[in-house]
Amino acid sequence: MKSRSSFALALFAALFLLIANAQAQTVYPRVGLSASPDFHVDTIEVTPGEEFTLYACVFGPAPGEPVDQSFTSLSWVIHQVCCGAEVDIRDFKFNPDLEHTGHPLVGVLSTSETCYDRDSIILATMTCTLTNPTPGGVLWAAGPFDASHDCAGGNALFMGMAVTIDVEGDVTPTEGSRWGSIKAMYR
Repeated sequence: MKSRSSFALALFAALFLLIANAQAQTVYPRVGLSASPDFHVDTIEVTPGEEFTLYACVFGPAPGEPVDQSFTSLSWVIHQVCCGAEVDIRDFKFNPDLEHTGHPLVGVLSTSETCYDRDSIILATMTCTLTNPTPGGVLWAAGPFDASHDCAGGNALFMGMAVTIDVEGDVTPTEGSRWGSIKAMYR
């Protein structure tokens, strides 16, 4: 009896590993941020206090590949992933080919009355600045946040995509270097 349960456990573990490996190999189109509207550029260098442009986009599962699924609705959101400065969206313009409800930092539902099928898609163009820049840059990302639907009425699946915002120049405070002012940089 013990050998049967051990065999069943080993068989279950093997099936679990096969399913997990198959899911890990599955790739989906990417929704996220880019420094370019045409293809995913994952890094942008900015000068503190100056405006820069980022794009919320949908690209294929790998560089140079088209988006391989069409959709009627896509839910997406922008969020800061790591470290340092805050990104301030000064202005944004949604893609006029789609209907949009929401705000990029809270969540957006982008929809189309017909089946929306493109090689790549710009969801929004954003003019941004950095607030309280710190050395090392910022990792900012966008990704799906709620159900999206494909043209057959099923779920459309997307992976997230990040952009690194590197800070150019010296961001060391020029004010007096009192212990309190140094601590304030990290609050």
